[in-house]
Amino acid sequence: MALNSNVVEQLADWCLRSDALADIRSAARRDFFGYDEPGEAHYIEGVGDITSRERRFLGWFAFTFKLPDGRSPAELAAAAILNGINMASAIDSIKGSRYVLAMVSMVNPGTGLILKRDDEEFIVDSRQLSRIVSRDESLCAHIIPAGRRGWLVGPGWLQWRMRMMPGMQAALKKFQISPIDLERILQRRRDPSLDSPKTESLRDSSLKVAVARMTKAAKAEGLEKLIMTSAQWKKLVLLHMKSSQITDFSKDIVGRVGKVNSID
Repeated sequence: MALNSNVVEQLADWCLRSDALADIRSAARRDFFGYDEPGEAHYIEGVGDITSRERRFLGWFAFTFKLPDGRSPAELAAAAILNGINMASAIDSIKGSRYVLAMVSMVNPGTGLILKRDDEEFIVDSRQLSRIVSRDESLCAHIIPAGRRGWLVGPGWLQWRMRMMPGMQAALKKFQISPIDLERILQRRRDPSLDSPKTESLRDSSLKVAVARMTKAAKAEGLEKLIMTSAQWKKLVLLHMKSSQITDFSKDIVGRVGKVNSID
């Protein structure tokens, strides 16, 4: 049985269900999704559903993750499912698998597509992708060499939604990303401990109340030029509201404050 898309799925399914890999798979899942990392994951829309997440994990676990003996789980799967020359050929292909961020340079509807990364081209055999992606889109995917068939796509491919500028497109090898780093970007994980303390916005009920508060603060800091009556503040604000120079008001206030040693 030659290596094809169906066989790739069988290998991945074995990696997902093998009892022999259960403990290793569980620990790998924790690393991939960052269960022990601070903050909650807030996935970008369209990539956080359980099916998409599990497919990305499966692609990484089967073809990128390394077991203690240096083999990938997909190599173990090939040894368990295939035999003879088919097994040897599949294992060689799995060893040559790569995870790439590449541009779609051509789509052959119903057949596959061509991915380009700088001076490299990958002819990908995938009817599914040929119906989904368009030329000049970016794709993150595990690709597996399959001889004359070109390359096959592993589970968990992702259309890269971020716009790439021409300079980045011309030097994609410099911008390659690992599956785990990509997952962190998609998660938009935020560490609450790094959040700045929330400052309550002041809401004065009237101009009189606002002026009283500012006057008190100005006296405490010795800023005599900021001590004005309600009528004086009103006149100043209305004057600058009529001005076409939108920065004049802030410049006026900065001038009244004078030199300061700290913004705190």
